[in-house]
Amino acid sequence: MIVITALSRKGGSGKTTLMRALADAAVSNGHETLAIDADPQKALFRWHQDLGRETPGLTVKELDDPNALEAMLDEAEKTAAYVFIDTLGAGGMWADILVEQSNFLICPMMPSETDVKITRDTYQYYRRACEAADDPSLMPPFSVVLTRMPSKPTKSMVLAAQAAFEAFPVIDEMFLDRAQHGDVDREGPMHELAEKRQNDPNALMRGHARYYLDALREARTILEQIEASQ
Repeated sequence: MIVITALSRKGGSGKTTLMRALADAAVSNGHETLAIDADPQKALFRWHQDLGRETPGLTVKELDDPNALEAMLDEAEKTAAYVFIDTLGAGGMWADILVEQSNFLICPMMPSETDVKITRDTYQYYRRACEAADDPSLMPPFSVVLTRMPSKPTKSMVLAAQAAFEAFPVIDEMFLDRAQHGDVDREGPMHELAEKRQNDPNALMRGHARYYLDALREARTILEQIEASQ
């Protein structure tokens, strides 16, 4: 079982959208997947509840007490191949617990100078945790994922992205700001929407399926690159 945790000291960086997309990528690849919502706002958990139906291959649970995480993961190991943990945009002792239980840490970062600075704080926390560990080689690898990237970024966005690549380990594939993620909010997982569009009797809607497939391929590539970051 692979546990991937979002770790960022900034809210609004696109953590929930990214973690939902990565969980969707794992499910669409045929893997039983658990998404754990440890953010007090419970955006991921509430999204799944509001769908009003089960999603084959995907279970979403809420986590209010980080001390309960280990037991939750022990239970998940019986069936799940992947676990994705969404977290709040802040620091705290809870982060130590999540780091200990994770195989990979990812830090979503929007392309702005402010986000570079806050990502630096998160990365410094990770570096201090590595230094304090009895065996640093057992620490999960840390990667930054550039999120909410427009297809035509401004010069300031490009400069922020360049600064990130110079300062942190960054996943090559960027998580683009796609309208399709808004459709996921309303209708359900991306892989289901892609299939629905492909089979729509309206030829125009069938033509739109490629946008959903592109978003799904992007999430799959990011997931593959996270796992290759060891």
